[in-house]
Amino acid sequence: MKLILSRKGVDSSAGGFASPIFPDGSLLSVAIPDKRSQIRYRDLNGPVKMGALVKQLSKGRISGSHAVHLDPDISANAINRDYNFKPLFGQCGAAQSHLASFDVGPGDLFLFFGWFREVEVFKRRWRYVPGAPDRHVIYGWLQIKKVIPVEHIASDVSLQALSYHPHCYGEFSGANTIYSGRKNLSLKRGRGGAGLFSSFHQVRCLTAENSSRSVWHLPSWMHPQGRDSVLSYHTDLNRWAYLKDKSRVELRSAARGQEFVLDLDHYPEGVSWVKSLFEAG
Repeated sequence: MKLILSRKGVDSSAGGFASPIFPDGSLLSVAIPDKRSQIRYRDLNGPVKMGALVKQLSKGRISGSHAVHLDPDISANAINRDYNFKPLFGQCGAAQSHLASFDVGPGDLFLFFGWFREVEVFKRRWRYVPGAPDRHVIYGWLQIKKVIPVEHIASDVSLQALSYHPHCYGEFSGANTIYSGRKNLSLKRGRGGAGLFSSFHQVRCLTAENSSRSVWHLPSWMHPQGRDSVLSYHTDLNRWAYLKDKSRVELRSAARGQEFVLDLDHYPEGVSWVKSLFEAG
């Protein structure tokens, strides 16, 4: 099995603001703007009014009428639907070429992470908690059932239910592809093949305490020394350093790339780590 740490949601270049961690600890990954999409921020369901939330957190740069790239689409309740929900994730261009180069396919597992900050209500408006840290946090997952070239969707009647997906509208760079999710997660009984983690927990936080969000503290087994492969985009061993007690490793994560692939055949300890993400509160 391959594990893919997949960076998604609004960030400094797409949207220009962080997704919120609400006062009760719940997470909400905000999808990036996309003028090609048929879905608007105001169409999204959430714990708060999404149009107002994005307008307030973006300081007016984005409003509820802006089109949104709902991808990965891993929650049945994300929008009101008149079709049977299937968890889907789209990728294209260099990022898709990267996934294909590692032969990412059925059974492999995406763990989606993004930029998050704590928020609060101040004078009836959402704002970031002053001084709240920027964090990279794992917020969702999708275990692959099928890999589907988007060009096949228009010509295959059995795939027409996928045509709502944002990667089916407008022009995308080469190898435009959709990944559909399994019904059930193979590693954890009782979990769906795709979904969202309900709340922030330290075990799902990649960013090291009191560090910039790109500095991660990871389990020590992720260090590539003596392994037959390495987390993609992180082959430079100078990026990796054991902490003093060697229980964890520090990684200066790459700014380049959206998809970081790790072959769990070379890191079997990763299976237990993935399970721990689901066992946390």
